[in-house]
Parts: sequence; C-alpha cells; structure tokens
Amino acid sequence: MTDHDETYSHTHPDAEAAVAQPMSWRTDELTSGHNLPPLFALVGAAGGVGTTTLAKMWAPAADSGQLWPANRGSTQWCVLVARLSMAGVDDAANRLRNDIVPEPVDVFGIIWTPPRPGRIPKEVHRYAATVGENVDHTWTLPWIDELVLARRDALAAWLPGTPMPDKKSTDLAVGPPLSVCTVGADIVSTVTARYRG
Repeated sequence: MTDHDETYSHTHPDAEAAVAQPMSWRTDELTSGHNLPPLFALVGAAGGVGTTTLAKMWAPAADSGQLWPANRGSTQWCVLVARLSMAGVDDAANRLRNDIVPEPVDVFGIIWTPPRPGRIPKEVHRYAATVGENVDHTWTLPWIDELVLARRDALAAWLPGTPMPDKKSTDLAVGPPLSVCTVGADIVSTVTARYRG
C-alpha cells in the first residue's frame, strides 16, 4: 500500500456521509421562488426538460433540478418531469427504476413535456403509458410557441384559487396558458388529497 492509499484508507465523517447519500439527492431546503413554501417539487428525469420554466409558472412548485429533495424541511411531494420522446421516456424509466429516492419522498406523478411542436408518434405515447403505470398520475403538456421567445424572469405565475385564464390567452407576462394552469391545479388538488389521506 502506498502513502497515497493510506491517506484515503482512514474513514472521515464527510466521506461516510458522501457514501450514505446518493449523488441524486440534494440536502438544501427548496424554495418556490414566489414567497410561498413549495407544495411540490419538480425533478427532471434529465436536463432541459422544463423544470425551471414550470416552477416559474406554478407558484406552489419548487425546481429541484435533477435531484431528489432529501431535506425533511422541504416538500416531500415530487413529480418527475420528462420529455415525451423515446429517449425522454427512457430517462423517466431509468430514474424510477434505478434511483434511490430519499424517505419519505412520494413520487406521485410524471409530467411529459413536448420535445417539439406537432404530433408525437403513437409508439412514444404507448411507451410513455407503460412507464406511467409506475406512478399514480401522469400529465402531458402541449407545445407552447410563446415560450420560445419568453425570458424566464418575465413569466407570470399561476396561484391556486385564482381564476383560470381565457383559452385564447397567450401573454405569458400576464399568466401561464390555460393548459399549464389546468395541470398545475390538478397537481395541487392531487397533493392536497394525498396529504389529507
């Protein structure tokens, strides 16, 4: 054994913590960014799936990036967010199958976000439906053209209890589109029901 090996053979408390805590966890306390305690956390199955944008548009949501919230002071209700493509569904399946999720985190649903405008092939929908059987709820969001030109700091947030926007509303500085608000309201209702149950 070399001196270098001996240096790392001694157990250090920080080293024990690093081994005990999977790399897919985060221990900092989550915030919603809207002066509200987060009701649920959005966890990305991969990067670039829309967790940050959705958290900006849903006031009760926290963006947890690609990490499971392990801080017990934060919300334990989680929704996995994934792209509605073969690779995106693979990502969701792998996270649900392989990740060690911290106790008592409840991964109760998947949000499928579109990889592009237009129709998504039936094969992808069938695969997503199969993977979706591993959670209690799934939601599919449509492509939103206005988000292509929108800056995140200019996005207005939907708040529970506020009136739903008009179906034709497209001004993201005023509020999210109806499709986003509807999914947000359903997630809030789902979390509320699970909490009371």
